[in-house]
Amino acid sequence: MQWEQACKIILTFFVSLLSLIFTIPGSTEAALLPEEIVVLVNSGSPDSISIGKLYMELRKVPVTHLIEVSVTTDERISRSDYDELIAEPVRKAVGELYDKGEKIRCIVTTYGIPLRIRAVKALIVPEDEINRYGRMKKQKKEKLSELEKQKKENKDHDEDLKREIKRLKSGINKLNTRLGYLRGADTVAAVDSELTLVLMPDYGLAGWQPNPEFLYNRKSKIVYPGQVLMVSRLDAPTPELAEGLIRTAIEVEKKGISGKIYLDARGKKGKDAYSRFDEDIRRTAQILKQSRMPVILDNRPELFGPGDAPSAALYCGWYSLGKYKDAFQWSEGAVGYHIASSEAVSLHDPKPEYWVKSMIERGVIATIGPVAEPYLHAFPPPSLFFPLLMSGKYALAEVFTMTNPLLSWRMILIGDPLYNPFKNNAAYVIKNLPPPPR
Repeated sequence: MQWEQACKIILTFFVSLLSLIFTIPGSTEAALLPEEIVVLVNSGSPDSISIGKLYMELRKVPVTHLIEVSVTTDERISRSDYDELIAEPVRKAVGELYDKGEKIRCIVTTYGIPLRIRAVKALIVPEDEINRYGRMKKQKKEKLSELEKQKKENKDHDEDLKREIKRLKSGINKLNTRLGYLRGADTVAAVDSELTLVLMPDYGLAGWQPNPEFLYNRKSKIVYPGQVLMVSRLDAPTPELAEGLIRTAIEVEKKGISGKIYLDARGKKGKDAYSRFDEDIRRTAQILKQSRMPVILDNRPELFGPGDAPSAALYCGWYSLGKYKDAFQWSEGAVGYHIASSEAVSLHDPKPEYWVKSMIERGVIATIGPVAEPYLHAFPPPSLFFPLLMSGKYALAEVFTMTNPLLSWRMILIGDPLYNPFKNNAAYVIKNLPPPPR
């Protein structure tokens, strides 16, 4: 899908977000239960097995709901290995539980299970054709560099020069899109996102599938010939931190979470998709002013800086690509996500400062991020995510599933799927609660 189409999607669903959470009728009688969870571990990773069994013990997940697969411990896996070594065993195990009368609604992936599925070429394309587009792109970039140099040297910018620079940039973007398609770039996906559709018949791998449980999609009555599963991951830079996701979640649930809500907008105004998303962060601040937690909104172009965010319990902001800003003192049990294109590319590489990895290292126990460029409209709208979470009526995996627009794509949820830090002390009241995912 072209970026222009993606912009249309985001412009459409932001129109109704504010009213949506107040108008969908329903109940929470179908809340996620431990007996509706299966836990996926890698038999080749003792840490994976240990974390999976610990979770099952502490959350009272039936011992028969452990699924062991033998797969690489590398964070990346080929599409064929994913299909054969992960998807097929999971499909079989869940099917057998269904045959016994047990309903499964959620998969928990663990430390040691691959994170990302590598690209597959959409078609068999001659290498000469790919090289031809590559040469065209190179020529345009060289010409663009030359014209930008002329523009820099000439203060009285010629309008024809400006138009030619704009035309070249547009041409390069189109060639990038075409090359990405020929190389299968749109088939890169998160393992977890593909697992949401593991019970589905064959579907297209290029691009994404709409999530029928996304609140804004429910009215459109999207129907799949199988069940959509919730998926959450117990993973972190170290096994000890992954274990901490579980233990801290259970402890915080007992006493509740305390602290402040930090929302980092950029002061954008306009009708483009970026300005609309920026406006949704500000809208979130307006909505949550009715909550029992203090809300701090930063609407400057700059991000929160060192010391700006003490007692951070909840967070959403943008945009620092692959470089965590150490501005926060995280409350115990903190939940938050940063909107940028590569923040879950790796959870284990010690060098990059991706937000998901860095936030977990500093105390966040539930977060969201993409394993590759997801496009802006793939992120859960904060004006939906945080009110639902703060209502105390839904577990973490339910909130993510109801606010995640796309499946078979690149967004992942890190954290205990049953985590509900507001279960015993709601911080926000929703008049008409939407029903949780089926």
